[in-house]
Amino acid sequence: MTQSLSPQERLGFRLLLIRAINSNVEIITPFGSVRGEVVQTGAIIKVPSDYVVLKQSESSFVYVPSANINAVILLNEDGDLQ
Repeated sequence: MTQSLSPQERLGFRLLLIRAINSNVEIITPFGSVRGEVVQTGAIIKVPSDYVVLKQSESSFVYVPSANINAVILLNEDGDLQ
């Protein structure tokens, strides 16, 4: 059973991700986790406002729907927790 986040919790994740632009994060979803550098958080051309975009390599990007984010972990340069 998936737990639905409150609007306040979703807003908290969105604000954290906006502050984390150009930082490495790990995002936990019901389907697993994904790591990468936050490059966009929506409301930018061609990216829906309810998505976050992670850059995993020079040519690899992952689009994560905000509604599927269960946790956000900030990582340092080496991939360890900050």
